Amino acid sequence: MKTLGKALLIPAFCFMFMGCSNHEPVKKKEPESHITFSQEEQKFDIIYMYDEMQEYIDTVREQTGKSNETVFIEKVFEPFKKKSNMEGISLRYIFDPSSEVDKLAESVKDLDKNKDTTNRIIKEALLKSAKELPGNNKKVLVLPLNPEDTIVAEKMGGVGGFVLDDDVIVLQLSSAMEEDMLKYTVAHEYNHAIAGESNPGMMYTILGGVVLEGKADAFANIIFPKIDVPWQEPMTPEVKEKVVTEITELKDSSDPNRYAGLRNGIPSKDIPQWANYKIGYEIVQSYRKKHPEVSIGRWTSMHEAEIIAGSDFEKITAYEGASSND
Repeated sequence: MKTLGKALLIPAFCFMFMGCSNHEPVKKKEPESHITFSQEEQKFDIIYMYDEMQEYIDTVREQTGKSNETVFIEKVFEPFKKKSNMEGISLRYIFDPSSEVDKLAESVKDLDKNKDTTNRIIKEALLKSAKELPGNNKKVLVLPLNPEDTIVAEKMGGVGGFVLDDDVIVLQLSSAMEEDMLKYTVAHEYNHAIAGESNPGMMYTILGGVVLEGKADAFANIIFPKIDVPWQEPMTPEVKEKVVTEITELKDSSDPNRYAGLRNGIPSKDIPQWANYKIGYEIVQSYRKKHPEVSIGRWTSMHEAEIIAGSDFEKITAYEGASSND
């Protein structure tokens, strides 16, 4: 769930059978790699990039003499840029090519086999999210998770996600992904995308990133209230105070390394891992509790300073704009 410094849709589908003569075995049609569906006026495109990743694996195994990064750019990243309509992005902005091609190959195989289950889960999450918070058309690109990304694989249920633009969501999946984490991540990233439609400036400071994550987690919790995620484990009052002090000092900074410290943890300061998610969620939930009349759409698009000023964490910043509700 990346936002700063980059910061969790498809119809459930039954197998279709190909035409055959009486002498031919019945064959199942492979699930499509590009699927489109709509809810009212909002259109969703889901694009799987498993085939491109398999081409990367096959080419690396051929030992052509090209570096893994060169092959990845050619076989995966260039197609990704075209399909996402994000021609200007750089490789290091979002991806690290995997050198563990055997593990990646097994993952691609398993993910492809279970694609229709993935379709069902993502579609459910998107439809529920769009019903509560409609917006512009969205494109979702799905790739296998790099097996070297052990934090996502082991601590985040095998599901990674980020918003590349306000109309492009990227999901990275392990073959051992947890279904609940996939649902939750889709809702989380969908909220990021909707927030980006109306107020992209929220992503440009550390404080904006913290509140943005809080909004996305608050929204995902509304859509899937029974799903627990590890970064929402409450902090002790002492730890919370240290986190508040840290973000108060950093609030106007846009240094991605300082933001990464909040995400990864700073042991020397007793800042826990996922501090940005933890405190962001508490800030937004505090605001919602104090302002139940404010709609999901309104607080999703609201400036982070206004959210903080209307919460129990108002000391972090001094925002004097008029309060809004609808």
